[in-house]
Amino acid sequence: MIRFLTSVFVSIVVIVGLAPLGADAHSGKQSYLYISIFDDGVEGRIEMPAADLAAALGDDIPANAPAARAAVAELTTPIREYVAQNFALAGDSGDWTVTLADTISILPTENGLYVVIEYVVENDFDRAPDAFTADFSIIIENDENKDALLHIEDDWASAEFNNGERPLLGFSTGQTEQRVNLGGASTIDSMLAIRGLGTDAVRTGIDLMLIVVAVALPAVLVPAARRTHVVSRPDLARRIGSAFVALIAGHSITLWLVGSGVITPSTRLVGVLVAAGLTTVAVFGLIAFWRPAVWSLSPTVIAIVGLLQGLGLGDLFLADELDRRRPLTSLLAFHIGVEIALAIVAAIVIVTLGLLRRTRFATPAAMVLGLALAGYGAAWFFERLGESDWPIEEVANPLRVWPRNLVFAAIAIAVAAGLRHWDARANRLRPIEQPETIADSPPQPATQETVPQ
Repeated sequence: MIRFLTSVFVSIVVIVGLAPLGADAHSGKQSYLYISIFDDGVEGRIEMPAADLAAALGDDIPANAPAARAAVAELTTPIREYVAQNFALAGDSGDWTVTLADTISILPTENGLYVVIEYVVENDFDRAPDAFTADFSIIIENDENKDALLHIEDDWASAEFNNGERPLLGFSTGQTEQRVNLGGASTIDSMLAIRGLGTDAVRTGIDLMLIVVAVALPAVLVPAARRTHVVSRPDLARRIGSAFVALIAGHSITLWLVGSGVITPSTRLVGVLVAAGLTTVAVFGLIAFWRPAVWSLSPTVIAIVGLLQGLGLGDLFLADELDRRRPLTSLLAFHIGVEIALAIVAAIVIVTLGLLRRTRFATPAAMVLGLALAGYGAAWFFERLGESDWPIEEVANPLRVWPRNLVFAAIAIAVAAGLRHWDARANRLRPIEQPETIADSPPQPATQETVPQ
């Protein structure tokens, strides 16, 4: 069965690896209008190619990012005036009042620098608008060969959340005023889209994902009490079940408390606590490997770490502003996505470690992985505590990039399967602990044989 699952997993990885990857969302030639529709208002941002904006202003914006930031800081007033003259939004009852941000930023892309300015619609709405008119002639008025795209970045009625890749419509010469009609998505469609964000929260929140790995590691590899044996399969299943029930229970509580606004810890504090949780569970696993009796404390330790993990998940939910439209339904969908991601990550880790647990490589694997996880957690803890900027993300980045992380997982499973096969052929697999029912049972009376006379 393990070989079959491994083959299927590798096949999926090959198919995904051959699929074409998405291109850079910024062409370097188009401007972009992003609009987010929430229950409590409308807001968004405008992104303009720096070179085209400089030409429209009759000024200069360098191609170097630091120099460009200094230049747009000097040009803040002209840029705001230019955008205000060439951008407007209106509803059925009249023009909306759009306030442009005082701060303008630079966005480096593969195709050049973009100038970014955020905006907020000041109008009060009885309900989220489902239709409006957008007038957008930025850059187009200066160069008839230019065009622009409108993205509905967030809108429950359209099932769009964090959308930066699928434009709704475009602006070009002669078509700078467009009618925007929203809606058409069912509640299920919107929940499925948010479910994907919940799954991505675990995959891209590398510290949150490593907590799942750190919980699975000792659950699978901590040996039986005598340390010369591994635990039986029923005991292994109970260990894994109790560990992940504790983790899910813990993070469910704080995810809902943060996501529903009952508690509002700062992002910095959340980061410090999540790193502390990763360090704690990694160190606990190392101790449990050498002192298996310590594993009896695992439900309590893992539940506490789960509470800290839930803070991080809740913070990501708020960062995506999912609480601003159908908050409870959004939180439920996000939570489902989190558990799907947890199940996928746990399954990959458990299969890999399960292949190793009876081999002579189990101890080195437990020590190396445990120390690495503890090292990551400690580094993030001190970085966030001191508000420093260490290159930890660069080291961890390969683990979060799709589909590269899936390829790494496939390689790990294949290597673990090879090592198990090697030790099995050499008859070096560690024995499985068996219940000592025979030794504990009372002696049975001997039966007499009838000897013929």
